[in-house]
Amino acid sequence: MSFPRLTFPLTVDFGSSGYWIGDVGPFHYGAAVTAFFCGDDLTDNVGDGLLLMRRLEDILQTFGRHLQPYVVEQPVPAETVLHLEKSLTDCSMCFAFHSVVDDTMTMVERYIFSCLRDFLYVELGKAIAKGNAPRQCRLCGRWFLHVQGEKTVYCDRIAPGETDKTCREAGARAVFENKIQSEETWKLYKRAYKKYYARVMKGNLSREDFNAWVEHAAARRDFTVELLKVIKTDEEKARRIEKLREELNRL
Repeated sequence: MSFPRLTFPLTVDFGSSGYWIGDVGPFHYGAAVTAFFCGDDLTDNVGDGLLLMRRLEDILQTFGRHLQPYVVEQPVPAETVLHLEKSLTDCSMCFAFHSVVDDTMTMVERYIFSCLRDFLYVELGKAIAKGNAPRQCRLCGRWFLHVQGEKTVYCDRIAPGETDKTCREAGARAVFENKIQSEETWKLYKRAYKKYYARVMKGNLSREDFNAWVEHAAARRDFTVELLKVIKTDEEKARRIEKLREELNRL
């Protein structure tokens, strides 16, 4: 997902179904936070980018717990709510008009943000209110924006190991036949993905090396899923899963 590089102070017009940054837009609510999760350079010194990502995930999982795939039956801990309520943003807001198609004017909430953190906090809150949320593709593991009403669990990027099929196309075809085994390999993949993504956010791993790992790791995961379907003994299945664990944690 691409998102324009931002300069601050930043003026954003939030409308009923989308928002504009200057004359650029409209963007779906949640597009900026999803781009940040994907590692796009939105251009602002946010300090610890990994910490900010975790804070945004806390907001998503707490206030977006009614959204798929974040549905959680357990009550929200009181300390979590109090912590998030103290995460104040510093911005100004007024009502204004924004020119849309054929110079028609629409009423908007015009915000001026001094930093990227404040913009992402507000944008994510408005996305959750609209039913939108960033989520991870079930095939490649990368983030994409899930818009209210959509049922797909796959992104529209080219799928790992494919030349023209997207994850949505490949995912619809490659429904996992062995659920338990697939879930185990998926857990291993997601755990390794988060570890290496944390290194990217801290500047200890290049984006190019990370993308190369994602492509290789997804291919090894899918290979193991198919292999487990034909292996007959539990011992051999356990050995293959352990081998996948070692492969995923080796750059």
